Amino acid sequence: MIPSLTGIHFLVTYGCSAECDHCFIWGSPLRTASMTPSQVDEFLAEVSSLGTVTSVCAEGGEPFTRWEVLLHFVRSAQAQGLGPSALTNASWAISRPAAEAGVRELMAAGLTRLGVSTDQWHRRRVPGERADLLLEVCAALGLPASRMETTLGGVMFRGRAAERLAPGITTRPAEELTACPHEHLDAPSRVHLDCYGQLHLCQGLNVGPGGPAQAVREYDPAAHPIVRVLLEEGPYGLGRYAAGRGFALASGYVDACQLCYRAREFLRPAFPELLGPDEMYGGGFR
Repeated sequence: MIPSLTGIHFLVTYGCSAECDHCFIWGSPLRTASMTPSQVDEFLAEVSSLGTVTSVCAEGGEPFTRWEVLLHFVRSAQAQGLGPSALTNASWAISRPAAEAGVRELMAAGLTRLGVSTDQWHRRRVPGERADLLLEVCAALGLPASRMETTLGGVMFRGRAAERLAPGITTRPAEELTACPHEHLDAPSRVHLDCYGQLHLCQGLNVGPGGPAQAVREYDPAAHPIVRVLLEEGPYGLGRYAAGRGFALASGYVDACQLCYRAREFLRPAFPELLGPDEMYGGGFR
């Protein structure tokens, strides 16, 4: 059981209107996997049954590429008192009327907050003016919104970032990477739920088999073969564990995420229910 769990981020879709180099879930316009309204209802019912979750967030990918699903998610989550929020890259805010119409409809449905991602990588795909416009509209209409801007120092080098940004960056000795710097794997307060019903402690590292509620109720970090190693020895320990199975453990990595991601990528065939889905590891579209 995860009694500390209070928030779940719904990965509404793996599709995205952009394809940023720092993306750690390989979002792309070429991806089509998405939740349906009926899945949203099913997943929200499971989430509500846990009794500890008080907030949910729609993200992706880009959830605004699945507008009807996003709107259904907000309405349904609000009806269950789950305080829905959302993240977006603002690619859809092509004009003030478009931005205002979208924000008004989401506010009427019950959206409580919006995060707007814009940084040097997003702006190569989405004009920065759209993010500025969307934030202005949110302020004018009274929807709490925040600008979310990643710098190179804030990149987590997994997913596409491990492939496209890591080469050429100074590495740290692998043996120094003995702890996960981002996730509380023993007692997470937030996890991610995707359109396959897989619940992620960290993108690509699943809580366990079964539906979301079952996975949460049966979660035991000491019995989870990947989490156990990460808690005891960190990414370096997972790298050494994978090396015992044939993984080529390098002498250095940009950060702990890169080492953990590479080791998990190698271990996927041995733990298909715990390490996936393909989208998290670039399957199909690299």
